[in-house]
Amino acid sequence: MINQPIHKALGQALNDNGVEVVTFVPGYGVSETFVSYNEIAGRIGKISYHEEVAYTIAHGAAITGKRAAILCKAHGVMKAANSITDSLYTTPAAGLVLFVFEDHTGKHSDNILDIHPFLKSIKIPVVKTDKTKIYDDVNAAYQLSEKTKLPTALLIDAMSINESTAFQPRPDLKKNFSYKRNIYFHVVHPLLAEFQYKVLTTKTEGGNLEAVSRPDLPVVPDSLTPKVKAGASKYLSFFEVFKNLKRDITTGDTGSSSAFAFPPYNAIDIVTYMGSSIPLALGAYLGGFKNVWALTGDFAFISAGHLGLIEAVQRNIPLKIVIFYNRRASATGGQLINKNILFRILAGYEKFIIQISNPEDLFEIDNVLNEAASSDEMKIIIVNYPE
Repeated sequence: MINQPIHKALGQALNDNGVEVVTFVPGYGVSETFVSYNEIAGRIGKISYHEEVAYTIAHGAAITGKRAAILCKAHGVMKAANSITDSLYTTPAAGLVLFVFEDHTGKHSDNILDIHPFLKSIKIPVVKTDKTKIYDDVNAAYQLSEKTKLPTALLIDAMSINESTAFQPRPDLKKNFSYKRNIYFHVVHPLLAEFQYKVLTTKTEGGNLEAVSRPDLPVVPDSLTPKVKAGASKYLSFFEVFKNLKRDITTGDTGSSSAFAFPPYNAIDIVTYMGSSIPLALGAYLGGFKNVWALTGDFAFISAGHLGLIEAVQRNIPLKIVIFYNRRASATGGQLINKNILFRILAGYEKFIIQISNPEDLFEIDNVLNEAASSDEMKIIIVNYPE
């Protein structure tokens, strides 16, 4: 047994469990643990600026087969809640643990927040740590995540972060996982909502997932609902070309384009909330898949997706991003978007941008996609649809 500060025990447990993708947003207890993990693992970690993005990166890695963790304060959980709730409707291949550092005194936060009732309400499994066995609590959290096939929250008293704890490092905790495409469990979509809710209920009740009847998948575009079909039809030409492009993983947002995850295109592999595609793709890349594409609509990109772009740049990841520039929120009723906003956001990324001027020209689409695919830099493809 060795005695070390709790932040060292947490870092050691992460390393011993073979957790390779660890994201964090700075905060008391969070930062100390992240530094300890990187020192023990011999890594140089990157800061994240928003908990929703940090969580989604970790989620993308877990889906594609790497144990992952996000470290954040209790208040950060509320910022990440959109991504957390969607992740409950997926089935990660490897353990995903949300390390929540609670500030019960409010000395290092805006206020005192009791996060446990919220976590309980969204049905995420929770492990409350005991500082006398915190190393073992981390191990238990990964085991629980992989048993339930759900993300798991680990509650930590941030004020105890420098207190000493005794633990015995273990060399037998690492496991290997593999990714297999399965849109029933990786694509959060309205057409799968009822099935995925039944799956979540079955998981939380400890039932048999195989007993949950799977619905027939829609055929794009013919068997889509009229509303979904109307939004997706404009993308047919693009996906006629894109479906043949060699890729490892393609991520999307839960918008109109995500319908192309379904047959016969099968062109998108992982989908969660609007704006998720870029951080999900970053997670897949950090998980070991290097030919990764992220597809997003302009509304989704403006609302949240651009936050992931910051992560891609600071991590120097050569992600390939497609933005469907419709000038409207096509999945939510066609509300118009100020056409200047997208390019204001992208003003600092000009050198990465390639444009498709005619979204019906298969030859132009093919040329632009292959130009992006052959680049060793990040590329942002803007597909311009007429006003």
